[in-house]
Amino acid sequence: MNRLLLIIFLLCMTLKPAFTQDMLGYVEVKGSVKDGLRPLPNANVEIYANNTLLKLETTDITGNFAFILELNRDYEIKFTREFYVTKMIEFNTDVRQNELGIWLFQFTVELFPDIEGIDFSFLEKEPVGKISYEFNYGEFEHDHKYTRKVHERIKDLLENYNSARGDAYEKVVKRADSLLKNGEQINAINAYRRASILDRSNDYPAEQMLKIDKDLKKSLKGYDRYISLLQNADSLFKHHRFRQARFHYNLALDIVEGSSYARYKVKHINELLPMFDPSYIRLQQYRRFLAKADQLVSEVKYREAIEYYNKALSIQKGDTYALKQISFLRSQIARKQSQSDKHRKYQEYVDLADRYFESQALSAARVAYLKALEVNPDQRYPQIQVEKIDRILYPEKVKNNEKEFPGFTKVERNDVFLNKLARKYPNGKTVEYYDLPGKKITRVIIVENKLASEYLEVRYDYGTFFFRNGQNISRAIFISETNR
Repeated sequence: MNRLLLIIFLLCMTLKPAFTQDMLGYVEVKGSVKDGLRPLPNANVEIYANNTLLKLETTDITGNFAFILELNRDYEIKFTREFYVTKMIEFNTDVRQNELGIWLFQFTVELFPDIEGIDFSFLEKEPVGKISYEFNYGEFEHDHKYTRKVHERIKDLLENYNSARGDAYEKVVKRADSLLKNGEQINAINAYRRASILDRSNDYPAEQMLKIDKDLKKSLKGYDRYISLLQNADSLFKHHRFRQARFHYNLALDIVEGSSYARYKVKHINELLPMFDPSYIRLQQYRRFLAKADQLVSEVKYREAIEYYNKALSIQKGDTYALKQISFLRSQIARKQSQSDKHRKYQEYVDLADRYFESQALSAARVAYLKALEVNPDQRYPQIQVEKIDRILYPEKVKNNEKEFPGFTKVERNDVFLNKLARKYPNGKTVEYYDLPGKKITRVIIVENKLASEYLEVRYDYGTFFFRNGQNISRAIFISETNR
C-alpha cells in the first residue's frame, strides 16, 4: 500500500553555466508520472504562477517530463489526465540574494484513477507537496512535515482502494460490452477507454477498441477524418495552440458527436484558456532560438545561425543582440566568399603560369605569376617562380645583382643566414638598394646585440610588398621597425 502513497523527491545540485543571455540561474525539473508501477504517458504537466498558466508539458511514452523554472518565483505544478484525479505541487524557487546557479530537482508523482465512492477532490485544491530552497544546505527540498500530513489523509482513502478499483473495472467493462451488443459503438469505445485505465494490465479493453475502430472505418462516413482531426488537435494542444486545437476537437465532434475524449479536451481547453499567458511561451521560444543560434555560431554554421536569430527576431522584434549577430555573421560570410573568390582567382593564375612555365613560355608564365601576386601578394611561390624565370631570361643582370643580393630562391632566411648577417654588418641600421629585373628592392639590415634582422621593400610595377626575415609583413610594421 505504501507504493501508492509515495511521492519520491530526489535532490541534486549542478554547477554548469547558464545557457541564455538573460536567464543566469534556474531550476531544471525532471521527473515521471506513474499509475502504480506503470508509467503514465500523455499526462499533462501544467505550470502556473500567480494563477496564470505559463506552460504545459506532456509526459512521453515512458511517463517522463522535463521543464525549467526561473528563480525567485512561486509556482504551482498540476498533473492532469483524463479519468485521473488531478494532483498539484507548490514550488518556491527563492534563493539567497544575488545567488546564481543551476539546480536539478527530480521527483515522481503517482496519479489515481477517479473511482466512484472514493473522494480525492481535496487533491485538486491542496498541494500534495511543497518544495522550497533549503538555505542551510544550498539545495531544494520538500517539506517533510507537510508531506507526511498529506500522506495520512490519502492513506485513509486508500484502505479499500484496490478492491474498489477492481469492482469499478468489472462494472465499466460489463457496461461497455452491453453497449457494443446494442450497436452503440462510440459509447462502447468511451467505456472501454475508461476500463483500460482502471485495469492497465488487462488487454481486453484495448482489443475491443481495436475491433470497433476497424468496424467504424468501414461503416462510419468520415471516421478517418475524425481520427486525423484528433491527431492534429493533440499536436496543436501540445504546442500551446489551444484555440486552434479546440477548433479541431469541435470539428471531430461534428463527425462523432459522442466522442468523450474530444469533449474532455474541449472542456479542459476552456478551463485553461482564461488562465493562459502566451507571452511566457514566446519568451521561452525566443531563448531557445538564441541558444540554438549561438550554438550554430560556435560550430561555424553561420547561415543556419542567421535563420535562428531571425526566428528570435520574429518574437522579439528589434532585439539588438540578434541584429548585431546577424550583421556580424553576414560580414563573415561575405568575407569568406571574398576570400574564396580571391583564392580561386589566384589559383587560376598560378595554374595558368605553371602550364606556361612547363611549356617553356617563360615570358607568359612571368606575367601570369605576377598577376597571381596582384591577387595575393603574401604568397611566396609566385615570387620564387618569377626569380627563377628572371635567371633564365636575364642571366647576366641577375648574376651581377646576386653577387650582392641573395634572392629568395637561393637562400633561406634561417638562423644560419641571419648569423652571417650579424657578423658581416655593423651594429645599427644599414640600407641597400638593388635594381633587379621587374622590381626594385630596398634592403634594411638591423643588427642589435649580435642579432640581425633583414627587412625588404620590394617594388613591382603593380605594387609594393614588405618582408621581415623572408616573411610577409605590412607596410606599417616595416616603417615602424625600420624607422623609415
